[in-house]
Amino acid sequence: MAFRHFAAGAAAAMVLVVCTGAVSTAAAQSKPVVQAPAWQSYLKRATVERVQISPDGTHLAIAQRGEGRTVITVRNAATLAVEKQFDPGDRGEIQELRWIDDDRILVAANAVDGKYNVAFHEPAMAILSRVGKDQMILPANFLATIEGDPDHLLVYQCTNWNMGSCVDSVHKVEIGHTNRIGEKIIDAPDRDSELFSDQKGNVRFAMSADDKANTKLHALAATNKGWTLVNDSEKSGLHVWPLGVDARGDFAFIESEQQAGPSVVERYDFATSKRTEVYRSPDSDVVSTITAFDGETPVGAFYGPTHPQPVVWNPEHPDVAGILQILKAFPGRVISITSASRDHRKAIVWTTGDRDPGTWYLFDRDANRATLLARERSWLKEAEIGRSREFAFKARDGLELHGVLTLPAAGGERNLPMVVIPHGGPHGLFDTSLFDQETALIASQGYAVLRVNYRGSGGYGKTFERAGWMQWGRAMQDDVTDATRWAIEQGVADAHRICLYGSSYGGYAALMGAIREPALYRCVAGYAAPYDLAKMYKWGDIRRSEGGLDYLAKVIGKDKEDLASRSPAKHAAEIKVPVFIGHGRLDARVDVAHSKAMVKAMKKAGLDVEFQEYMKAGHGLQIEADELDFYTRLLAFLGKHTAVTAQ
Repeated sequence: MAFRHFAAGAAAAMVLVVCTGAVSTAAAQSKPVVQAPAWQSYLKRATVERVQISPDGTHLAIAQRGEGRTVITVRNAATLAVEKQFDPGDRGEIQELRWIDDDRILVAANAVDGKYNVAFHEPAMAILSRVGKDQMILPANFLATIEGDPDHLLVYQCTNWNMGSCVDSVHKVEIGHTNRIGEKIIDAPDRDSELFSDQKGNVRFAMSADDKANTKLHALAATNKGWTLVNDSEKSGLHVWPLGVDARGDFAFIESEQQAGPSVVERYDFATSKRTEVYRSPDSDVVSTITAFDGETPVGAFYGPTHPQPVVWNPEHPDVAGILQILKAFPGRVISITSASRDHRKAIVWTTGDRDPGTWYLFDRDANRATLLARERSWLKEAEIGRSREFAFKARDGLELHGVLTLPAAGGERNLPMVVIPHGGPHGLFDTSLFDQETALIASQGYAVLRVNYRGSGGYGKTFERAGWMQWGRAMQDDVTDATRWAIEQGVADAHRICLYGSSYGGYAALMGAIREPALYRCVAGYAAPYDLAKMYKWGDIRRSEGGLDYLAKVIGKDKEDLASRSPAKHAAEIKVPVFIGHGRLDARVDVAHSKAMVKAMKKAGLDVEFQEYMKAGHGLQIEADELDFYTRLLAFLGKHTAVTAQ
């Protein structure tokens, strides 16, 4: 299979002089002018999904999307010549990829269902040989490799299944005898625990959540001493989770939620259980960690949900100088070290930014340069992707809010047609200025795209998130309105050409916007959204657990009259603008009955509404034909109602 998105060899690759941050390429001097890609190209799946370097630094294992499957190619790191290929079969997916040693590769693979384009089964874990034909299937779920011991792995399996939950046990498996489960190391301290290990193959943390979304974090200093409870959110009222363990295994970094303000990073010492504050951002929770070249030890993090910026808070780590070189070479981008050679002199770096959909580099610390390996979506040219920038403003009650404004790559910056997109969730999620497929697609059609992290969004601390509880259709909706008016006041948006669109909660906010602000928007659209809040206690899967019911009671309440006052389906007659609604028939999270009830209420009120149901889709659009159909309809709908003649 041709590998057309990789350079033919090292000499043909782009070179970054990391020590100075200068980016140079011979082709940049005479870049041809090309037309912007058709909007459909934004829907294409990335062709390069994972890149891992072998411990000796001489080979790359690459998960590459081909025709109807993702295959693994093993390449020479210096020449990028293909040496071997592993094919998981028709509709195959690769969900885990890493080197165990210089020869063997650990792969998690499964296949998606051809009818629904969803993988219904857990992936099979296999060990493949780079030079031979050996293939071994693991007897249980993979947990970790063991530094210095390439012949063993840690795996886990359910040993105590009870009422839909499980207590896992960790075992040490000999790779040459993977038909046996091996030596038992320890049991998890709680049911449904997520387990974390250090690089030496020691289990160090277990994170669990109960039916009411209370979490517990346990730590393990040594297996013969048993588990230590670090935090129980039911008692502390706060959540704590691990960020990573230092390579020596003596201490770890954890992120601790605070009663007021953003979370803090703490150092946790396993021997003493002592917690010491390391860094506290005044504005933001951790967005993503920055690791050392081992890909596991945290040295810092990105902060600022709307426009992430790096902060190094573990400056004593020996890899920090190299990490700072990489950060300097990629200003304004989020980076991730995904793997490194055994001596940490070569590393795979993944980057993303507002106009960078994802790029893979091979960083050579001795040469101080990063060589371009692959662009995940090479057909999207950065200069043709919309420009995103952070903005801040005061809501009507004085609360400071942040958002992202994306402008089309071509054209002016004033009096533009605009699409406002409230994010889904709504609680805990947030929008960033990093590349977003849907935002870029819509901006490519000449729209300004406005996204605001309304109160209730994640990333800004517990207080900000809880400020959105009981505010669906109220202050959360006002925040979207205030952001829209901010864009008008700044001269960015043409006040007569603005539409509101979103998915899930964002679709709810779109229709509530039409009800609360009948003169502000020219049209509204929603996909897979709840339109009758009371029915969330009867429809969908949130109601099916004690934790889900508790969540609903906290964030929307139980009073039927109050819920009706904030439900678009109960106020359909008040909508004065065109509406487009889409929904998947198989949506388990938000039942399609919500959309059908909304459409029925609008038609009963004598209003025209466009409705499209996707028979094999769930809460998202997984089938390519459905996705293409939905965005074809959405763009036609937006174009019709933001045309100049619509004023």
